[in-house]
Amino acid sequence: MKTLTIVITLFFLLLQPRAYGMSGSIDNIKNFSLLSSTLASSGMPNPSEFQLVKQNGYLHVINLIPGDFSIENKEITALKMSFDQIAVDWSEPTLADFQQFVRLMKAYKQDKVLVHCRLNYRASAFAYLYQTTQLGVHEATAQSQMQAIWQPNDIWLEFINDVQAHYQTTSKK
Repeated sequence: MKTLTIVITLFFLLLQPRAYGMSGSIDNIKNFSLLSSTLASSGMPNPSEFQLVKQNGYLHVINLIPGDFSIENKEITALKMSFDQIAVDWSEPTLADFQQFVRLMKAYKQDKVLVHCRLNYRASAFAYLYQTTQLGVHEATAQSQMQAIWQPNDIWLEFINDVQAHYQTTSKK
């Protein structure tokens, strides 16, 4: 009986972190993708995972989902990280949305940033565009990182092409 009690106790102790969403690894955040030493993208972290984000040295969180995220803002700022939200409409992402993202990223310089959305579709597209239009990351490298998460639909392919065309035109001036 004593052995059974020990086994049951150990079983519940091992499961306890999972019950609260704490798996112990940032890689377990939905669709987490480490893109560089200073940039990662992911799906929506659950509240307990923001502690993991902080423990991994991230100083800034950018949320690309429209809506009220005041609770997320409070959780993140309580951890002494900054929180920004760009309300990117899934059906109508805009160049202005991306330009706001670029301004934030430039302000954060070499700090570690996590950009997220619900499933890491918007976030991976923004990260792809940022890497190729602002950082000079090779197209194939950035594209393979994005496509490991999802294959953009027609709306997002048009958005990607429009943003790339804008920055190609801007760089020629």
